[in-house]
Amino acid sequence: MVAGRLAELATGEGKTLALALAAALLALRGRTVHLLTANDYLATRDATHLHGWYARLGLRVAAITSDHSPAERAAAYRADVVYVSARELVFDSLRDQVAGRSAWSASARDAGLSEHARALTQTPPDDDRATVPAFDVALIDEADSILLDEAVMPLVLARPGEAGERLSQLGTALDLAAQLQPGRDFELQPVARDAALTSAGAQRLDALCADRSRLWRHRMHREELVRLALVAAHLLLPQRDYLVRQSQVRLIDPVTGRIAAGRMWSNGLHELVCLKEGCPPPPPTETAARTTYSHFLTRYRLIGGTSATLHDQRHELRRLYGLQISRVHAHTPPQRTRGPNRWFADDAARDRAVVERALALADEGRPVLIGTDGVPQSLRLIAAFEAAFAAGATTRSVQCLDARQDAREAACIAAAGQPGCLTVATRMAGRGVDIRLHPQAVQAGGLHVLSCQDNPARRLDEQLFGRSARQGDPGSVEHWHVGPARSLYRIPALGAWRDLAWRLRQRAREAQAADERRRLRLGDALVRNRLDPLAPGG
Repeated sequence: MVAGRLAELATGEGKTLALALAAALLALRGRTVHLLTANDYLATRDATHLHGWYARLGLRVAAITSDHSPAERAAAYRADVVYVSARELVFDSLRDQVAGRSAWSASARDAGLSEHARALTQTPPDDDRATVPAFDVALIDEADSILLDEAVMPLVLARPGEAGERLSQLGTALDLAAQLQPGRDFELQPVARDAALTSAGAQRLDALCADRSRLWRHRMHREELVRLALVAAHLLLPQRDYLVRQSQVRLIDPVTGRIAAGRMWSNGLHELVCLKEGCPPPPPTETAARTTYSHFLTRYRLIGGTSATLHDQRHELRRLYGLQISRVHAHTPPQRTRGPNRWFADDAARDRAVVERALALADEGRPVLIGTDGVPQSLRLIAAFEAAFAAGATTRSVQCLDARQDAREAACIAAAGQPGCLTVATRMAGRGVDIRLHPQAVQAGGLHVLSCQDNPARRLDEQLFGRSARQGDPGSVEHWHVGPARSLYRIPALGAWRDLAWRLRQRAREAQAADERRRLRLGDALVRNRLDPLAPGG
């Protein structure tokens, strides 16, 4: 990491400590280190636990969270090592940019850059008022999450806009979208979270708007609004993409599964979802600045990081960011056993089997972690467990870890390693936090992970499986699928062909996601170059 590479470390092998060692070594050389984490909780936890260790080395460490004021943020960024979530760092930089106070020098060592060199490199003078004063070293925890999973989402800083007829136009767009038929009038693109009108759909929309105002007879205007309305109506789903709390639409982070506090969709998409759910829309906003992680990270002179699942994406990481991967062997040979994949005709059949399997393992004194795709599936499983208890099964502790319980996440994780504890977790929830096993649970065979997830990439499967058998502990994993009706998944004689077909489908989804990341990066670079021909490329 000190040499600007990504290190693949198995889950439980000490990524937090490895990052701290790299950060300390670079800081002792006079570098300014930003240690990027997945969320505020991890930033605060790691900075607090390692504060004394950094202090003994003569280094100042700070953590930045969403609760900090601008003055507190500015002071924290002056520390030698700064723990901060990637999202907080990006938006602090965007706020500096909008206020015209961005500092472009990489570190204090560049303060003596001559005026001639500044003119050649288009580097403005440093601004002491900048919240983020230096972009020198970025060390990334869970690097694949930030560099790949979240790379397809533009980061947009909004500011209050002028109220007008926009809300009425969005309501009309929803009405028009409801009159279009999928497959005939439009096609959905789930990975890109987009929709495209067909030629038949464009003609249908033209007919629907023939008697409307002049604004709706403008083809590009109406098609753009209706496209957004189609995304809101068909691709953004409650309990998966957002929750409705106190008559407000709260976004769910697609990577962590947590509530994304203060985040909204841009370009009218958030208002469309509010109208769809019958919630009052927020005050109107307009885009003040935008970027992507791939563009933002080009500001750093050195990038390093670590994760447990990097090798499969090594080619894309090298192509997009120029980063090389180093695999580090586990300190202790893993003791994880993997059961065969199982296939079920429908969700109800799988839920019944999951309950039976989990209760049997809990009776042996083993904790069980069940991975689901989202809140609806978690609720179904919780209901299935309650029905089993009502039917006479031994009552056990069943906890649900999802976007609705984000405030209780640490407590849920702490209890997940107790003997006989059953934990149902949505995709990626709790990532970056250890499940500490009770000694009795270790003796009983360790944590059993039962995946019911339809993940778009194999590394997401491996991240869930990595919860089990950490640091030499015993453990086991299984993956249970639901196959479409009348498909080859339901033919028992095909055996391993079902798993092969599943993996090929997953590979196709991985390739589609990689292509979307590449197109977003190219599009972002095109927009920047059009606005500023001297802007650095993406």
